[in-house]
Amino acid sequence: MYSVEYNSLELIPNKWDVAFIGSHEDDRDIAIKNFLENSSSKIHSVQYENENMELIVDNKKNQLHEKIDALYNLKGKQIVIDATSMSVAELYIISKLLYNNNHSDFDVIYAEPEEYTKNKDHFNLSDSGLGFSSAGIPSLSTPEGERRHFIFLLGYEGDRFSDAMESLSIEPEEVTIFFGIPSYKFDWEKNSYSNNIKVIADNQLNDRFIFCGANNPVSVCREMKEIAKLNNKATISIIPIGTKPQAIGCIPSICGFNMSNPAELIWDHPVRKKGRTKGISSIIITKNIFE
Repeated sequence: MYSVEYNSLELIPNKWDVAFIGSHEDDRDIAIKNFLENSSSKIHSVQYENENMELIVDNKKNQLHEKIDALYNLKGKQIVIDATSMSVAELYIISKLLYNNNHSDFDVIYAEPEEYTKNKDHFNLSDSGLGFSSAGIPSLSTPEGERRHFIFLLGYEGDRFSDAMESLSIEPEEVTIFFGIPSYKFDWEKNSYSNNIKVIADNQLNDRFIFCGANNPVSVCREMKEIAKLNNKATISIIPIGTKPQAIGCIPSICGFNMSNPAELIWDHPVRKKGRTKGISSIIITKNIFE
């Protein structure tokens, strides 16, 4: 796995045969979708509907165990997934379905925001979802083993972190926390730490940190491999509350690449607020995901 960072969409030379995009519509989502329309021969829209556990591809509803036409006949095609406009659940579902269908050579594109919207001192990023007590997704959940290990990718939403710790009855020794340092921009890590510090202190998690760049999938992927080795007999659960690039670094683990068992996703399906970010900053393209 490696990532290439660009300061402008105009500098990206890539052309793809097939692109998968999500349904979100912030400034950066729209910018990436417009870019992919001009840089890809075929676009497929993707949305996960959690109530019926269906993946909607090009307005057609599919159960996750069904054959989805858009994911077949892709041999030799250059494929890109737009992580910007997808939820983490959609990103992981598409990645795993492609991987299971022997299409593991795909790129993932992500655009960082220029800024996040705030309500006074509170980041107004999402409304409450289902909560972590009802967080299973078919094909991304595994039976609980004798031992558990929970990997948190932390962001600005400390309330979701608190809900997960409480709902899942997690003990401190079962936790690894990925914290985004360096952050997208100077000082942004203070926002993340201040929004999570109470949960960290209340649960005695001060010694459970791994520091990886907020926009560095490669470092997260490397650390995930080491965690998998140390916990090879445990059920590894990924709880991605933090940055999308860190979530991208977990794709090989979700797919079970070089692991005895794939990691599972625990996801509370938050409702992403429209207009929660403004502008577009750097664009990251992650390639060779499974190398």
